[in-house]
Amino acid sequence: MSGTGTTAVTETGTGTASPITVSSLTNGTAYSCTVKATNRVGDSTASGAVSVTPKASTTSTVPGTPTIQTVTAMTSSVLIEFTSASSGGAPSYYSASCTPTGGTAVSSAKFSASPIWLSGLTNGLAYSCTVSAGNSAGDSSSSTAVSGTPAAASLTLVAPNVNGVLPGDSRISVQFNFIGGKVTELTSASDTPASGYMAVCASSDGGVSNTSRGSAEYSSGTSSNPMGNTTNPLVVSGLTNGKTYSCSVVAGALDSNGKYSVAVSTSSSSVVSVIPNSGPSNATGVLSGTANTTHIQSYSGYDKYCNYTNQTATGTGAVPTITYSTGSTTTTTGTSQAAFTCTGTATRTLTGNALPDHLSSGFFTNGLSGYTTTPYFSGNPNKIGTTNISKDLPYSGTISTAYTPGTNGYDTSSCYSYTSTSSPSGTNATFTNSSGAYRCKFVHYNYANNSVLIEPGTAETYAGTSTTYKVVGKNLYQDVGLDPSNAHNQPTISGSSMLMYGNYHYHGIPEGHVARIGKGNSTMTLVAFAADGFPIYARYGYSSRTSTTGGVKVMKSNYRLRTSAELTAAGYTDRPTVALAPYGTFEQDWVFDATAGGDLDACNGRYGVTPESPSTAVYHYFITDSYPFVQRCVFGQNPKSWATSNQ
Repeated sequence: MSGTGTTAVTETGTGTASPITVSSLTNGTAYSCTVKATNRVGDSTASGAVSVTPKASTTSTVPGTPTIQTVTAMTSSVLIEFTSASSGGAPSYYSASCTPTGGTAVSSAKFSASPIWLSGLTNGLAYSCTVSAGNSAGDSSSSTAVSGTPAAASLTLVAPNVNGVLPGDSRISVQFNFIGGKVTELTSASDTPASGYMAVCASSDGGVSNTSRGSAEYSSGTSSNPMGNTTNPLVVSGLTNGKTYSCSVVAGALDSNGKYSVAVSTSSSSVVSVIPNSGPSNATGVLSGTANTTHIQSYSGYDKYCNYTNQTATGTGAVPTITYSTGSTTTTTGTSQAAFTCTGTATRTLTGNALPDHLSSGFFTNGLSGYTTTPYFSGNPNKIGTTNISKDLPYSGTISTAYTPGTNGYDTSSCYSYTSTSSPSGTNATFTNSSGAYRCKFVHYNYANNSVLIEPGTAETYAGTSTTYKVVGKNLYQDVGLDPSNAHNQPTISGSSMLMYGNYHYHGIPEGHVARIGKGNSTMTLVAFAADGFPIYARYGYSSRTSTTGGVKVMKSNYRLRTSAELTAAGYTDRPTVALAPYGTFEQDWVFDATAGGDLDACNGRYGVTPESPSTAVYHYFITDSYPFVQRCVFGQNPKSWATSNQ
């Protein structure tokens, strides 16, 4: 009985009759099973193989009763935050019920995690809310009730528009247009920018619902970096594969009386019927129900990527046909083309046409109605373009001699920092240690394995009296029109005119590419090689960095927000108000802090085992749900010059 996955495992059992029990197998691993008969003469040939995947035994104990922490009253709704009981069986879902005095209870759908958002309530009525937990054995008793009184909106909030949703394994990425603080800055609009957004995905056929606040990606920020999964697009995970979902986005802001006003988008169901699943996506975005283990087997080591052709190695079926532009009015169609070749053992070359291998440009819009013209230009209406990519990479990375992994697997010192007199950029951003030895380098670009650009920085800025603040790609200040894959198109500039087409590029986790590869959430997914030759993974790393047996978890960066005192000390005294640009809007707002509770170094990397190197710890990078999202530096020696040029 042979297991499939990153490492082959063979287990045997013997018996004199059917059935034969084989133990010591790994739950969740697919095994190919055969049977042979034997006697003193010898063994028969093996039977035809039958596949089976052992599963952990299901719980048979009712969960304990949850405890409500807070009930936050909002416009026609409440947000109920709670903790699970420490005793009882493991919950599979949670449900809430809110009852007005003398009225009829309003019950929620089944949610996979805290918080539960319960809408459809009457403003001005006091509701008594409880939460229960459940699994296959039954539901717990209801929690102690906590009251909340929804109130009519006192602030004028513009409801966001959900324009695109992209499914993955037990998750959906939700793209929306929103009103940011830049509207107030540029137009003195009466509309209030929301201070936060939350996506809610609900199933119409029995799936477990969830919010972006209840998703594992939300806690990807540390206690001093609360910015994980809070900006456009939002990820909702913890969903049920094979069920149909529609998603909406809630915009909220706190008024002077301490009440939350909210505005809710229309449902995404009019955009697309969303069915998450564990396998790869095809040309139309439909996901297979079986994870792509072929990719793991075929590309089990970094040397295997020397013969990698992306559009055939990933997923099943054809890649999408993309309508793209080669001029301001000229359009044509084509498909993603990308491949790796190697020259000896020194150089790995990525070639391609820069078109995505997943649903993409169809999500783009010209933003919210009323904010689609100068000076705001909400969203990103640019058409997708194409270009010939040919980028050489070191075949394998060589870490800086000044890098010290330590016992936690990563260097705890910063690479670069922003101050009013020091802003890393271009070919001059090489950083050395106290002895003058090369330590790390600031980079502007990397490329995903589908030849799509990965770009940490943006062109958007805020001009202070003495400082130009650099806008982060994922922010609440300016809607830069990212699609569900954290990507948009660059504008092509020609003289004084702007031709509205340009290269598609990622500012965060390439959700569509991850879904196209289709390895699921139970393992790490390699999506790129950095300019210094080291691999880049999306979101998940092994829980124990030295072992593949403990499962995976969402990786946390070690960047945190600077305090007001730290911003002043760095020379940033002309930063706009938090009401206009919330903390986290600008690159200058962030600082690397190895004590922040994360997993990664200043360039979002660490030493550890990977699916491609399951027994030897190697250095590798991550794209994360929290800042810096995409790495802004490399610790490898001699990164290629194309990555450091601000082209």
